Amino acid sequence: MRVSLFFFLFLLSTAVFSQVITVDRNLSYQSLGKSVGYLVDRQGVLDIAQVTEKDNQGRFLRADADILNFGNSKSAFWIKISYLNQTHRKAYLVLDASCIDDIDFYRPADSGKFVKIHTGSLAPKNPEVIGSTNYIFTLSDSVYNSVVQTVYLRLKTNNILLVPLKITVSERLAGGLSLMERLESVYIGILSALFFFNLFVFIRSKDKTYFYYSVYILSLFIYMVCYFRGYGYYLGDSFRIFINTYPYVFISLGSIAGIAFSCSFLNLSVLLPQSKRIIQLLMVCWLLTMLICLLGYKSYSTALVQVLAATTSLVVWFLGFIAYFKGYKPALYYIIAWAFVCLTSVWVVLSFANVFVYSELLMDIAPLGFIFELLLLSLALGDRLKDLNTGRLAIQSDRLRMQEENLYLIRTQKERLEKIVESRTRALNKIVKSLEEANTDKSRLFSIIAHDLRSPFNSLISLYSLNDLDMLSLDEVKMLLNDSRKSFDHIHNTLNNLLYWAQSQLKGINNEPVKFSMLDLTNELMQVYQPLIVKKDIAIKLEVSEDADVYADLNQINLVMRNLIDNAIKFTPLGAYISIKIYGNEHSLFIDVSNPVLGAVNIDRLSEDTNLQPAYGTSNERGVGLGLQLCRDFVERNKGQLLVSKVDGCVVLCFDLPKFRVEN
Repeated sequence: MRVSLFFFLFLLSTAVFSQVITVDRNLSYQSLGKSVGYLVDRQGVLDIAQVTEKDNQGRFLRADADILNFGNSKSAFWIKISYLNQTHRKAYLVLDASCIDDIDFYRPADSGKFVKIHTGSLAPKNPEVIGSTNYIFTLSDSVYNSVVQTVYLRLKTNNILLVPLKITVSERLAGGLSLMERLESVYIGILSALFFFNLFVFIRSKDKTYFYYSVYILSLFIYMVCYFRGYGYYLGDSFRIFINTYPYVFISLGSIAGIAFSCSFLNLSVLLPQSKRIIQLLMVCWLLTMLICLLGYKSYSTALVQVLAATTSLVVWFLGFIAYFKGYKPALYYIIAWAFVCLTSVWVVLSFANVFVYSELLMDIAPLGFIFELLLLSLALGDRLKDLNTGRLAIQSDRLRMQEENLYLIRTQKERLEKIVESRTRALNKIVKSLEEANTDKSRLFSIIAHDLRSPFNSLISLYSLNDLDMLSLDEVKMLLNDSRKSFDHIHNTLNNLLYWAQSQLKGINNEPVKFSMLDLTNELMQVYQPLIVKKDIAIKLEVSEDADVYADLNQINLVMRNLIDNAIKFTPLGAYISIKIYGNEHSLFIDVSNPVLGAVNIDRLSEDTNLQPAYGTSNERGVGLGLQLCRDFVERNKGQLLVSKVDGCVVLCFDLPKFRVEN
């Protein structure tokens, strides 16, 4: 039972891969890719006998697209076409592609063997093949409506292999030009007219823009018409074989001319001088592609052309947008015209790469995108020509070339200069304001230093003077030194803050993060400030919820905690308390230092980035106003943020630090 089922499925699959094309009056002149089978010959060594044997073994695969797209491959491909002629007329197989290097057509003979007919884009004309922009093979005569005939095609090319196959009868071949053939005749005429017109304008005006455009049109004409559409057939075997051997020489030359035209038309050397390197890189890539093609590596140059064609179109299109937004109004023509090239290039490249299904419609309309582009650019060049003629009437001939290059830029130069001056004036005003603020801060700082440091040093000098005169006893010296201890501690803290502030202004502080415990650091500082805490009868509430390790600069965080604790002691009323909480989450540790205050507190002012205004504590302690600014700066340097808030009559200063190393 299983063997019978397997045999049935084998016969069914063989039938699927051996679909017969019925040739009758209802057969449309469309690609029949889904009705044929194909076999991949990776080594390219199979002969017709081996292929027919593999066909009998059911090794042929059924195509899944109307136009077969085998990509850029070194393999040979065998195509099998089975047909039944139900007409009394001779039938023909049409391979509607012109740029396939080697084509072998095998049709059955009366002896039971196959007759081989060789042709291709690199082969001389074969009288047995009707050759023009495609290849037409005469199918074998068959008994009317009774015998299924099978023919084979062997195809190999160093290019992207597209196989649009059609079957038709003699009436269709003798029916005259089709709509697309008439359309091709029209755009061939348009390209020819555009080329000669722009070449004539270049000869008269000596404007290189028209020369680049003429070379661009000629190169595209040779590539699109003579190579891609196959009209090189009419120019002789030598020319046809040459352009099919080195096709990418012409598209490379056309692309280089198109880039040069874009630079000249858009005035990129003036409007966008920084684009020079991009332009040079694109030109070098196209020159490299041309060289690879000339050396005979057409398959590799094919891959390069696919990438460069889309990339170049998008880059120069983008440069057109930049030129337009910089005030160059004629770039609008360029943007609209080049949109057709971009869409067509990207569509063709993605279709070649099988991202989109390659269709017969694409083969017909792909050249139209370039035609529309050339027509629109011709309108822009016509407008340019009108301006050039107007300029000749106004200025002398020795100044003509300069005006041709800068005519459109002069119209918008005043507006651009005004914008530049306005922008630089605003920037200068900001700098002046910043310098004035810095000068004000400096003056205030020196005033505070002069006031706060002079009095303690005067007291110390007076103490030493009295001691030198032996006017003080040892007990009196000890008493005066103890009274001055508070002033000396304040001087020490002030000098530390000033030193770090000066270093931060000069950008001389470097972070050296290490892992340490915030709990140990806080306990050490509590011992340092214990005399002040006892003197003001203040209680310290320390709450720690978990492991208090952080990853930060130890010296900077030490200064932050010193300032926060010092400020808390300074502004806490006698007999009150200070609360220090250490808690966190998976990534960060939070430290809150809060203390009650008397009277109103301006939280917004405390939250400002800079604040050099000094403040007095509850026991008339005074600082230079640098502490909170330094704290905020150092916390931010260690990937944290310092926030100030007021909760239930208490000022809360909260900052966070990372628990682990944070990459920049």
